[in-house]
Amino acid sequence: MNKWTRRGLMTAGAAAGAAALIGAGPPSRRPEPLDIVTGLDGFGAPSTAAAGAVTFRLRTTSTKTGIVGIARLRPGVGEATFRRHLRDVFEKETPRDVIRASKDLMAAAELLGGAMAVPGSQPAFTVRLRPGRHLVLEYKDFEGPHVGRDPLPGEEYVRPLLVRATGDAGAACTPPSATVTAVDTAEGPRFVLEGGIRRGRPVRYVNAMRGQADELAVYPLEDGSVTEADIQAFFLDTGTPAPFDLRAQLGTPPLSPGRSAVVEMPLDRGRYALTSWVAGMKDAQHLSAHGQVLIVTVP
Repeated sequence: MNKWTRRGLMTAGAAAGAAALIGAGPPSRRPEPLDIVTGLDGFGAPSTAAAGAVTFRLRTTSTKTGIVGIARLRPGVGEATFRRHLRDVFEKETPRDVIRASKDLMAAAELLGGAMAVPGSQPAFTVRLRPGRHLVLEYKDFEGPHVGRDPLPGEEYVRPLLVRATGDAGAACTPPSATVTAVDTAEGPRFVLEGGIRRGRPVRYVNAMRGQADELAVYPLEDGSVTEADIQAFFLDTGTPAPFDLRAQLGTPPLSPGRSAVVEMPLDRGRYALTSWVAGMKDAQHLSAHGQVLIVTVP
């Protein structure tokens, strides 16, 4: 059983929350997005934000960083506990241990999504935040030396974010041109697309899975012959060559069930694979190994 990396897995325990549909109306005049910069030379993130729909803009200067998310600690949970549970999710080996570690993580915090960036790109994401203490974190710091910086425990890029009840929230994003929803079906987990993914337009991602966190990992497909079945086969055996460039990942890291986020990705014309490295609660296999794969064409 692989560890949870971009070639690994994560399971998610139950987490309640009503879906917050972000970006449904026309944009209003608001402050500029809040900037997050991550790299080998440091991690810069805002320390405060106003409650509501908040837009963050992400930039990474290294391939060892660039998967940034927001988490809200549950009452009584400290930052050290959250760090420990997240590190356990990546380091545990057996399906049973990974599932246990993931349940502990989901009991400690609600995952609100974020963005995935590569050097030279500048994606943005909008999430709805309630007043209280949150964390801004670099997921790659927990994924080991083959993926991230591999810092010592307690030295990962994690910064506090205090969300205030008053004031103006971050900038509103352009209305999404499409909604991608993660759903359960009789055949297994799937992505459902409403609308069309367009260049220069955000995408709303909704996790409607039952008791299961999920992510949206987006890869450009250079090979026009790659099929959804090919991609599913790769996730069943990630020791085989990937049908896409793993370094070109965009999208959002995991969201707890019932949550949504809006992601602005620097997409070009062409075919893209929508995938998820998150693993299911029953067998700890990647959700994309169970068929949660969708190929889309951006005109």
